[in-house]
Amino acid sequence: MDVWILRYPERRHRTGAPRKVIVLRRTEEGEETELETLEVEMRSAPLQDVAQAQIAKGRTRLVLDLIHEKHMDSSDLAQTLEAFKQAGALGAELVIANPNPKIKEIFRITHLDQVMGLFDSVDAAAEHFAS
Repeated sequence: MDVWILRYPERRHRTGAPRKVIVLRRTEEGEETELETLEVEMRSAPLQDVAQAQIAKGRTRLVLDLIHEKHMDSSDLAQTLEAFKQAGALGAELVIANPNPKIKEIFRITHLDQVMGLFDSVDAAAEHFAS
């Protein structure tokens, strides 16, 4: 069962500049293939736009990989929650992989860890979809 990974590149954009999102396909065997790199405008809902585009392509098992993210502000958290809710409304599922301890704590404090799937690795997230 394939899983679709949404990953921000190693580091952030300049304020106001477009941000890149890498879309990867992860096969059941664990092989990752980069499919595309999207540039999204940093306006109100770039993550939702990317998730919706992937779901429209039939990619319903989405993993937001936070491997390169050092922190998450309230805007990032709101975008993630909205993308999660939108995915569910469209018959897909979005889970989070590789949150660092600071980001995990934000999810715990806001109780979003009770709502969204948080996994320590992409492998663990993929196993979630396989079960």
